[in-house]
Amino acid sequence: MMIAEQAALAIENSTLRKEVQLAAVSNERNRLARELHDSVTQTLFSTSLIAEVLPRLYEVNKPEAEKRLIEMRQLARGALAEMRTLLMELRPNAIVEANPRELLKHLMDAYIGRTGISIDYTEKIDPDTSLSGEQKLVIYRVAQEALNNVVKHATPSEVKILFLVEPSLVNLVIEDDGVGFDPNEIQPDHFGVGFMQERAEGIGAKIKILSQPGEGTLVHLTIR
Repeated sequence: MMIAEQAALAIENSTLRKEVQLAAVSNERNRLARELHDSVTQTLFSTSLIAEVLPRLYEVNKPEAEKRLIEMRQLARGALAEMRTLLMELRPNAIVEANPRELLKHLMDAYIGRTGISIDYTEKIDPDTSLSGEQKLVIYRVAQEALNNVVKHATPSEVKILFLVEPSLVNLVIEDDGVGFDPNEIQPDHFGVGFMQERAEGIGAKIKILSQPGEGTLVHLTIR
């Protein structure tokens, strides 16, 4: 009877752990979906405002109208990228099945559409190296959280992303020259720091977040 009770308790604990994990994943997905929805709505609203004034503006100030046309095209591209990202959030398998290069491209297009700031992107990918679904998901989530932080807090003039995939090592580096922050004064649940660390630790990866006030921020994910 004692063995049976212990076995039943172990099964119950295992079930509860799984339920907690599923709830955490669901809450995380819902939060990201809400943020994407708000961002797409704001982008489309800005695009519609430009579209309304563009015909009149073109008559009185052609150079400014052409500038706004470029801005509208950029906003539309960003909204499209964010809609694709939102669809992937609704279909989690799409992330683990996708090419990580394409996942990063979606995130970068969305960022550029929101901010108008280009990204200096460098990649070196070994064609014979394949990544697991969990590894792709961590790469995607870390990049997503890092770029969201750049949009919300950094106000940079330049953002760089380095993505290296080698047979025994993957490196993802996201760096900005924004306002930065003091890591000693930031709680783990702020800026998604804890979220990114948990994601990395879940697959045995390592993540470093380096920053100083006025000196920008660097996020470095390493997967062996």
